[in-house]
Parts: sequence; structure tokens; C-alpha cells
Amino acid sequence: MSSPPPEHALPPKARWFFLAGPPLLAFLFDPQCVKEPGHLVRAMVAIVTFTVLTGLAVHHAFDALERRLRARDLPTLSRVPLHALATTMVVGLVSLPQLPLVRFVYPEATGSELDIVWRAVLVSFAYLGVASFIGHLQREAVRQRLRAHEERVAALETRLRLLQGQMQPHFLFNSLNVCAGLIHDDPDAAEQTLDRLTELLRYSLESTERRLVTLGEELAAVRGYLEVQRKRFGERLRFELRSDADHRMVPPMLVQPLVENAVLHGIQARVEGGSVIVEATERDGALVITVEDDGVGPGGSSRRGTGTGERNVAERLALVFGPAARLDVGRSEAGGYRSSITIPASA
Repeated sequence: MSSPPPEHALPPKARWFFLAGPPLLAFLFDPQCVKEPGHLVRAMVAIVTFTVLTGLAVHHAFDALERRLRARDLPTLSRVPLHALATTMVVGLVSLPQLPLVRFVYPEATGSELDIVWRAVLVSFAYLGVASFIGHLQREAVRQRLRAHEERVAALETRLRLLQGQMQPHFLFNSLNVCAGLIHDDPDAAEQTLDRLTELLRYSLESTERRLVTLGEELAAVRGYLEVQRKRFGERLRFELRSDADHRMVPPMLVQPLVENAVLHGIQARVEGGSVIVEATERDGALVITVEDDGVGPGGSSRRGTGTGERNVAERLALVFGPAARLDVGRSEAGGYRSSITIPASA
């Protein structure tokens, strides 16, 4: 699944511009600052002081005003007057003590020099109002992207549960049919099969609460399913499971539908039965899981299903691991059916 967007709203360059903007504007605002370097230093000290105080105040005032008026859900343009109101209130409050502060920073300032600082501070206020609002919009955009990402993840989780739930009733129905067929002919075998089925159902139910399981757990469930089916088919069904990647993580009930297809649509259609081979291995970091039978092959069974199980497997792979994970199907070298799951190393 995709990762959430970054939580910061302003890139580093934008933060530097935010801090350096007011002094730069003040510098450009009055050429006298260029002519008299002393004025420039003193003016910048005063401006930076006012900038920091006012920037923090405007930010907190606007957030408080939004919370009080419950305005976060309003359209962006509708919030502009609120920000203007907050900025005006803060400017008014901060302006009251500004003359004593300027006198403290620049005791020998004359009236004209104070006027330079005064005008520079007003420029800073105007700049801060705009910059603070832009920063707020950026933060709000990040919050909206995070909310959208969370909703998207929740929707994907719901879809995964739905797909998994579609496979479990089908699996249960077929397994119960096996037990029903054994009750009269071989009660002891039916009891053993029910015990095995209980283990499979426990795994199936527990898997609804788990997004991923180890491949070893999944293959243990597959082995249990094949043993249940062997009670039905007897020597007509032969199987082999090979794996050197039991530690890898996969979605639960991922391999079982492919094995079920091999048994019901490949082996069952042959009078002499056949073999099912499940192999899992790692190739250059990628996990490859192959389910292969020597049954009737594609199109050879009148009971070949609608492909729902394969579509579910392919969709779950894409939802969990992204588009690079895939399911390939086709004729096996033995003439039967072959399904191959590939999960890339980066997944």
C-alpha cells in the first residue's frame, strides 16, 4: 500500500523565505536604510523582533478563531475574512507597545528615523498576514491529504476483507461435502476429516483478523486441505509441497484457492486422478509460489469455474503488494494447469 504524504507543510526554502521576507521588504521599502548602514542594522533588529512576536501571535490567534467559530470545514475563500480579522486584531494589540520597544532598541532615534522603522514594521505586518495565511493553507492541504490517505487505506482493508470472505464460504462448502460423503462409508475417516476441517476453519477464521501470515502457516493450511480432499479421492490424489521461503509474509488464504482449483477442476476430471505440486522459492529476492497439476489442463474440465478465485487472488496481491505483484496462469509442462504467484523483493 502506498505510504502517507509527508507531514510538514513548508519545505526548508519556504521557511527561510518566511523568516527573511520582512527584513528584505523593509530594506527595499526605504532607500535611507541603504544610505545609512546604522539605520539598517537598528531597523532590522526592531523588524525581526516584531516579526517573530507578530508571526506567533497571528498563527495562534487564527487557529483559536477557527476553533471557536468551527470554521475548519469552510471553503478556503470563506476563511480569508477570518484570517484578516485575526491579523487586524493582533496588529492592533502588538502596535500598542511598539514605540517603547523601538526606543529601547534604538534610544537615539529621531522622529524621522522612527518613521522609517514604523513603516517597515507595517510592511512586515502585511507580509506576515499573507505568509501566515499561505502557511496555514499548506498545513490544511497536508491534513486533507492525510485524511484522504487514511480513508483510502480503510477502503482497501475493507476490500481485502470482502475478497477473503468471498473465498471462505466456498472453501467451507466444498470441505463439508467431503465429510458428508464419508459419514456412511467410513465413519472413522469422517471423524478424522472433521478434526482436520476444524483446524482449517480455525485458521480461516483467525486469518480474517490478520492482514499477513507466514508462508509456512499458509502452506500448513494447504496441506490440511489436501489431506481432507485425499479422504475423498483416495489414491487418485497425490500431492507434494516444497518450500525454502516459509519465513516470507503473504496474505492468508492466498495459495489455497489455487490448490482448490487444481483439485476440483484438474484432478477430479481424470478417472485416474493426478498430482498437485506446490512449490515456493526465492529468486533474486522475489518470492515465487507455483501450483501445478497434471490434470486435464485449461478447457479440459466441464466444471472449470468462472475464475472468481483467480481474480480474487490477483486483486489481493495488487492491493497488498502493489502492481508489481502478479498471478500468471496457463498450461503446465505436464499438460495440466499452472498458477504462479510472484511477489517482488521490494514488496
